[in-house]
Amino acid sequence: MKITPKNYAYLKDSIETVLANYPNVVNEYELGQFSRSDRTKDLQRRFCFDLLFGAGVSSWVSSNLYGLNDLTDEHIYTALKTICPTLTKRY
Repeated sequence: MKITPKNYAYLKDSIETVLANYPNVVNEYELGQFSRSDRTKDLQRRFCFDLLFGAGVSSWVSSNLYGLNDLTDEHIYTALKTICPTLTKRY
């Protein structure tokens, strides 16, 4: 993984806060109870990036991950997959 341990820890804390504040979010996503679920091709990817956006750290991501460390969406997604729960589509 190309992300630094410090940045990974920050992402993990941010995502875990969202999951703690919204305990039903996994079930809702697995059942397709989210905006434009009918057009979602990759549920896990959508879930991971929605949690990242929901964490309110978009400007931090832009400054600390894309800008300074030359990371791409794929690098960030690799980290997010290890942080976020794995979903099973049920819709």
